[in-house]
Amino acid sequence: MDAVCFNEWDVFLADEKGEIVGALPYHQRKKIGFNCVLQPQLTQYNGIWIKRKQFNTDHERLSYEKRIFNKLIKQLEQLKLSFYQQCFHMSITNWLPFYWQGYKQTTRYTYLINNIDNTEKVFSRFSPAKQRQIRKCENKLHLSLEMRPDEFYSHHKQSLKERGEEISYSYELFLRIYKTTQSNNAGQLFAVKDDNGEVHACLFVVWDKASAYTLLYSISPQYASSGASTLVIWEAIRFLVHKTRCFDFEGSMVEGIENSYRQFGTIQKPYFLIEKYYSALFKLLFSIHKRLG
Repeated sequence: MDAVCFNEWDVFLADEKGEIVGALPYHQRKKIGFNCVLQPQLTQYNGIWIKRKQFNTDHERLSYEKRIFNKLIKQLEQLKLSFYQQCFHMSITNWLPFYWQGYKQTTRYTYLINNIDNTEKVFSRFSPAKQRQIRKCENKLHLSLEMRPDEFYSHHKQSLKERGEEISYSYELFLRIYKTTQSNNAGQLFAVKDDNGEVHACLFVVWDKASAYTLLYSISPQYASSGASTLVIWEAIRFLVHKTRCFDFEGSMVEGIENSYRQFGTIQKPYFLIEKYYSALFKLLFSIHKRLG
């Protein structure tokens, strides 16, 4: 949160009998002059965390979740916001307490490989097309773990420019995240190059004990058909096999990207985007702001 929020964050806590059982970290900032809680850039999930316990019945579990959520929502409502938006982790499957308080939900999807400890089994579940791409280029291209953060950012910026798009995050933000992952042994830049040293595709992955996450992905348009975009993910999975358990592609609602992720033998997982407009004026101005770009 320090890295992605530039220290503009705080956390609400919920306790029972002196034990912390719930938390709601949040990124608070101004948006067109209004006080908002927003999903931080380059952050797939944040929002509610709840301590899991064993219960005999669903009634007990849901009652427990409701108590904790209500404690956190009560604190959240005291911020006097104009707008609230957070993407909850896929482990949060019950958002009813937020619905009862006037929040809205949009379902989004990610794709993940649930267990990467057996790479042969992982590879066997790739689609035939993905397997062919890897076999086609694995002897022509090679993996580099020596890419610098400035090289990655420049590559991503240029590859987007060639597609007529602009990069959506600053180098300062990327460098803060990169340095944070390096200090915690929790991030790696992967680049796939040809014999001339040309980068065909590169990837920035971060991880914890539970999962790896494909945070950023850059493909050179001129090498889009080389198979490097598939190879770099396969090399990342092999690198991470003893470091974590799952591999989360961090999803996409873009049809073409979704189709590619699905071919890696992944499973689809829904997660919730939770929102609430507290101010009708902000809703109107924000709508105009988005239309104007």
